[in-house]
Amino acid sequence: MKRVSKTALLSLILFNSCIEINAADWLMIQGSEPDTIAPQGVIVPNRNKTPKIWGFAQINYMKDYGSVVVTSGKTTTPFSLLSPNVDSQSGFNIARARLAVRGMADDDNMVNYFIMTDFGNNGINNLANHNTPTYLTDASVTLKYIPNAKIRAGRFKYPGSEEGFQAVYFSPYIEFTTMSDQQLNERRITQASGPQTGSAAGGAVNTNYTSTSVTNPVGAFRDTGIEIFDTIAFNDTWTLSYAYMYGSGTGISNSTNDSQGTHYGYLALEDSFGGGKGFYANAMKLYVWGQDGKRNFISNGTTKVNVDRKRYGIGATYYNHGLRAEAEYMVAEGMIYQGAKDVDANALSTDWEFQFATGSQNKANGGYINLQYELFPHKFEVFGRYDFSNRLTNDTKGERDFKTTTLGMSYRFNGPTRIDFNYLIREAKAPGNASAQTLLDKMGNRAEIQLTYVF
Repeated sequence: MKRVSKTALLSLILFNSCIEINAADWLMIQGSEPDTIAPQGVIVPNRNKTPKIWGFAQINYMKDYGSVVVTSGKTTTPFSLLSPNVDSQSGFNIARARLAVRGMADDDNMVNYFIMTDFGNNGINNLANHNTPTYLTDASVTLKYIPNAKIRAGRFKYPGSEEGFQAVYFSPYIEFTTMSDQQLNERRITQASGPQTGSAAGGAVNTNYTSTSVTNPVGAFRDTGIEIFDTIAFNDTWTLSYAYMYGSGTGISNSTNDSQGTHYGYLALEDSFGGGKGFYANAMKLYVWGQDGKRNFISNGTTKVNVDRKRYGIGATYYNHGLRAEAEYMVAEGMIYQGAKDVDANALSTDWEFQFATGSQNKANGGYINLQYELFPHKFEVFGRYDFSNRLTNDTKGERDFKTTTLGMSYRFNGPTRIDFNYLIREAKAPGNASAQTLLDKMGNRAEIQLTYVF
């Protein structure tokens, strides 16, 4: 089944690359103010220095239909509880509440800035019910003095997977795919217990595992560093986008680490039809990306551990005549996120730590196929997404395979302001571990509804 899923996914990616369609150029949308504008149909240089203040809020209700198992006072089925609090199976949540300002700082549009905050209840401000508010998700400056080589510095989204790179409020999917959530949306290690042997952690004896307390926000597909990027036009329709970023490897945490430097690379080839803009531009995009860095932490209070963390992928997007098709395949090597672990034996409470498998031999892969269709243009659409994640494929006892099919519908009131309904059909397997499979069988489906308001 794994081979069939991967083959189908790669086939769709290659199919999309041969179709004349277009996707949003997130590099330019997020990192640079447009060089020209078209007021009343006349194209003129963009010289509007007025700051653009905008934001959005997402409020949702979720219900998980899985079972919760408590053994010796510890909850052993975190996948049946809702993030970010991981303490309930249903409820309302202000998932995001973001306010941003962007614009140009000079009369010639050569210096741009972008600042954004988040006050929602999510992995940025309340990861695993540990109140660690970060608030500032983005703060960057872009210099445009060098032709075909813009320079951006600060904290911002690193160039990478389309799912993480895109503006989140445009997507009708309330949750990220399993692969993106577990292996790309990074949880940071600073202090850890272990390493434990694999057998102690439910895996093979040649795999090291470690647990870390929750002290930092998720990376939110961002890092702090410097980037060189641009989009270069070949003719009226074809463009090539590129980016290289060197980041600190600390995500959006306000702490620093001088030995976690991470390299990010990105290439995208786009063909535009014309018509539409941003997420709704009629175009095709084929892209590849990769990231390579080190992660270090203190183990057992004394030992400094240094491990590899590599991620890379390939994907394609399509939007035309109300039909959107997307596919992406991703690979993770080195440090592999394993999930949450309850370390509080009090049956009335939980205290979560995160588990990781460390070592360059560790591997995971995953991806998704997404189809959306607007039954009524720019108003009502239906959609479906299949995603999979095969975690620790190098470890017979530690391997976990996840499959999720998300079906839904969306009604747009005005632009991205809308209401979305998602129903997730979830399944997980432990092909070499019958004991772990007993717990994974407790995983259930989810029903979710979310209101997105953009201003």
